[in-house]
Amino acid sequence: MWPLVEHVLGSHETAGLAVAVVREGEVVSRGFGVRDLGTGAPVTPETMFHLASVSKPFVATAVVSLALARNGRPPVLDLDAPILAWVPEFTLADGRAAEVTARGLLSHSSGLPDVSDYGWYDPQLGDDALSEFARSLSGRRLQAQSGGPGSAFSYSNAGFELLGLLLSRATGTTFENAVRQQVLTPLGMMNSTFMRSEVPTQLAASPHVGMPLAVPDGAYPYTRRHAPSSTLHSNLVEMCRWVDAHLGSPEAAAESSDGPSARLDPALLDLMWRPEVSVGEPPWEDQAALGWFVGSYLGHRTLNHSGADPGFGSKLILVPERRVGAVVLANSNTVPTEAIAAAALDIALADAARSVTSGVTSGVRPEESGAGLAALRALLPPVVGPIAETLATSGPDAAAAAFHQLAGVEPAEFDLDDEGFINAVWGAIELHRTSMVWPLLRVWTALRPDSSAAWTMTGWAHQVDGQLDQARSLLERAIDLDPQNDDAAVILSNLPSA
Repeated sequence: MWPLVEHVLGSHETAGLAVAVVREGEVVSRGFGVRDLGTGAPVTPETMFHLASVSKPFVATAVVSLALARNGRPPVLDLDAPILAWVPEFTLADGRAAEVTARGLLSHSSGLPDVSDYGWYDPQLGDDALSEFARSLSGRRLQAQSGGPGSAFSYSNAGFELLGLLLSRATGTTFENAVRQQVLTPLGMMNSTFMRSEVPTQLAASPHVGMPLAVPDGAYPYTRRHAPSSTLHSNLVEMCRWVDAHLGSPEAAAESSDGPSARLDPALLDLMWRPEVSVGEPPWEDQAALGWFVGSYLGHRTLNHSGADPGFGSKLILVPERRVGAVVLANSNTVPTEAIAAAALDIALADAARSVTSGVTSGVRPEESGAGLAALRALLPPVVGPIAETLATSGPDAAAAAFHQLAGVEPAEFDLDDEGFINAVWGAIELHRTSMVWPLLRVWTALRPDSSAAWTMTGWAHQVDGQLDQARSLLERAIDLDPQNDDAAVILSNLPSA
């Protein structure tokens, strides 16, 4: 596995990443690359990454645990009751706030719209940040179909901010302390935290955005306003404890909770892993459960979650029946975290039929592996890497010439799709550091004038810079090129009327 990961590190304009695989209690883990390109400090299994949306299963675990009777005490929460009892400041323009339940929020089936601007550039750090966020939703409306059996799936980070506030109210402490008390401390995850200020500087991974990659000056994806959906910081050592807590043997449930063998209550896991609504995005996201996505891989049920915020990416996959899990953490948006995790699962799930010669295990045979390992081997580096490097050293004309030269190579040596360009620019734009990507945006639109994605990102950059007329014109162009471009439509809908 490690040579394949090293190949990705060298071909995908990557700062650093960390990979761990757990199988039946056995752990292998390793860091690659650097925590910060400026300092050159290496990534290790102890390096702390921002996990983005992989935060959500932790929040869900804390919330759902309060809905179970424990130690003879009745449940604190009713997952099917309106959250208004705990979050009375939550209102909606359509008067339907009473329809919103914890179960609907946990499964992304409440109908609550998603967040459109995370405000990383203006972090809210007070204890009232989540309450103020709840009040800010007063102008929103639920989607037409929401609540009850058969509801439509619609991913909503905003729903998890409300869950964080509910958790705070139900436990009588801050959201961050509540998750620490309910989940992190009992599982021995003593360094993991939702508070960025608690991450030791000497262990912290820096976000890398733009292309060529750079650490944005004075910007980081953190605000307590969006802590529940996004801001868990952890490392491979403690994420392996988290995986083992879900996959450990039943006997481990009775053992001390201050070691890696501590296991979550099977009744809690059964409730959380039960599908609630169809998503329809195989193999990983066939259905949504409570804080997890349910899928299937190599014939086995999987539980997983992905994360992506500016400068960070993450992937967590569990295969409960085989007691296998994979964790991939990265400090740039250019790392194919899902492909790496799938390849790791192929190796971990392969039957133990191994050729042994002179006492040396040769490893998994190619015919025993699944599609993930083959896909990682065949993965082409995005063309945006050499284009951005040429742009930085020789200017836009040379970058355009380099693109056409590389695009004409047969067989293809680079992935020419827009996705590489998107990953190179969106993080800097979301952090309001558009100056890091304007040169690349201009080259991209010149090379791909018919690309809806290119005009979407460029229009978004104009919107961030306050150039609203230009933003509106380019976003309308993006929609003309692709009427199904939901990203452009959302950004356009948030612009003030002309």
